[in-house]
Amino acid sequence: MKLIRTLLLLLGASVPMLAVPAWARLTTLSCADCHALPTLQLTAMGLEFQRNGARLDPTAFGASDLAAQKLDTYASITLDASAQAVKGTRPATQTAQPDFQVVSGGALSDRFSYTLMYHFNTGATPSDGMEEAFIQYNLPISKAAFLQIRGGQLNPEILRDFGLGAGSVLGAPLVLSTPMTGTSPFTLDAFGRGMDVKLNWNRLELAAGILDTLTPATDATGAAVSGPSPTNHKDTYASALYRFDDHASGIALFRLNGQNPVLDPANPGTPLFTDNFYRNGALFRFIRDSWRVMGAYFEGQHQVDVIGTNARNAGYFALCDLNLAPAFGVFGRYDFVRPDKADTAKDQAMKTLGLDGIAFASAKAGGRWTLQASRTTFKDGITPDNDQLIADFIVAF
Repeated sequence: MKLIRTLLLLLGASVPMLAVPAWARLTTLSCADCHALPTLQLTAMGLEFQRNGARLDPTAFGASDLAAQKLDTYASITLDASAQAVKGTRPATQTAQPDFQVVSGGALSDRFSYTLMYHFNTGATPSDGMEEAFIQYNLPISKAAFLQIRGGQLNPEILRDFGLGAGSVLGAPLVLSTPMTGTSPFTLDAFGRGMDVKLNWNRLELAAGILDTLTPATDATGAAVSGPSPTNHKDTYASALYRFDDHASGIALFRLNGQNPVLDPANPGTPLFTDNFYRNGALFRFIRDSWRVMGAYFEGQHQVDVIGTNARNAGYFALCDLNLAPAFGVFGRYDFVRPDKADTAKDQAMKTLGLDGIAFASAKAGGRWTLQASRTTFKDGITPDNDQLIADFIVAF
């Protein structure tokens, strides 16, 4: 049951993306201008709209934009319901708690924008439901360049584009969502409050940020410890992306340096040792009108005990989307993660295949269904393969 709960939490933490009707109403564009349907991969225009701060022009806000500002052009509501069938469990079929989310964002002035994504029924406290909430300032440098500054609760944009918000597969890739050690719960999808700066210059994007992760402190047994962290260290990251065609295909590099205090279980609040860790990543995407291939490889290191033993880790994923028609698409993803390069018994792999389709779409609302099958294998020789079937339906207003 612990494994099943973990899978359900993973699904709940990465709700499937749907085109936001409010932004279609705001811009008078159709969902298909920013998304390839039905897998919802972002097109070049969609990626640019996101990069600009949920606006078409990063530094202009005129009378027509002001006239378009209404409640239904700045906020959408999404409702998501899903059921899972997991082989070898009782009951075999389980229904997940429906997810209720508000998505809002757009221009506030010539320079300022905002983005808000909040899940009302996620987590134990109201703050747990906040996925992203940040203010963005765009500073024009030239006709071909502007500086993007964000502050609030956010994810590095490059991780969202290449995995967390990839669109088709339900659940984030294992390499982004799996803790690599028993003493540190850190995952690449656990970023939180801070700020970052990004230079957007023609096809090149260079970013750097300082963030507090939302990962709780743990003791040497891996148990989460409540209360403030005993260190004020901030995690830092840097990334570079080059788009090599007009479809926004690109290659990217990512680097993160972080610190996680591991507390003494016998003396709560007292650091036993500090895990100074890092992650390096190489990311790739090739986008066309009706299909997309993307993937990423990450490697890193964690300190795992008080004597300074380090464990190297690695993992990758590869994703392919194919939009056969606006109402029907197929997708597949392969995931692999090696939490400790010196101990291959900890390896995990997952194969995922699925179908999706647009049930209905208009300026007022849209709906998408997804049917996904996956198998997760564990190399420890103890944990059985996990076969899972998920049926999901999400509606956005």
